[in-house]
Amino acid sequence: MKSYYPARPVAAAEAPWSEAYSEWAIEPKANGWRGWFDQKEGIAYNRHGKTASNAPLMFERLANAGIKSRFIDCEIMGMREKKGVGTIIVIDAFDPDNPKPYAQRVKEFEEIEPASFDLKQNALLRMPRLNHKKLKAIWEEMNFQNRGGLVWEGFVMKKDDRYPFVADPSYCSPSWHKWRIL
Repeated sequence: MKSYYPARPVAAAEAPWSEAYSEWAIEPKANGWRGWFDQKEGIAYNRHGKTASNAPLMFERLANAGIKSRFIDCEIMGMREKKGVGTIIVIDAFDPDNPKPYAQRVKEFEEIEPASFDLKQNALLRMPRLNHKKLKAIWEEMNFQNRGGLVWEGFVMKKDDRYPFVADPSYCSPSWHKWRIL
């Protein structure tokens, strides 16, 4: 089987609220552990392609989530900070046999409750899509929720392209950008 790894965003050269990102999908960036669940094989990986230490939790939350794509890209929360313990946030989904642009992929998991910045514990959530014009105010709310621990790191901006899977876990995907605000 060909190996796939989750997309890794490149560092953004401009702030997410700049006009350069007005047509991109923008989501919060969470401070968790990256997960990569292969539904076909029933195997959970970390971002380096090794079997995930929290594989049972990933299987429990994702195996019956109703997402049709083979791979589910997610963030496992509560691994670095206490907020959100046991919560998995779906970031994206990817099917190498049926690649789709972002706008079509997110329809597969839009029924999953969006994560709020006051993060629930022991839940299956999805990343919310953020309003470009409100990002500065959104950051204020994210930062407020960070008191006592860093849960929200910034933003990830995605072009409406096919999922940018990579065959090398150290490669960054140019169609995804990240902006850390620490």
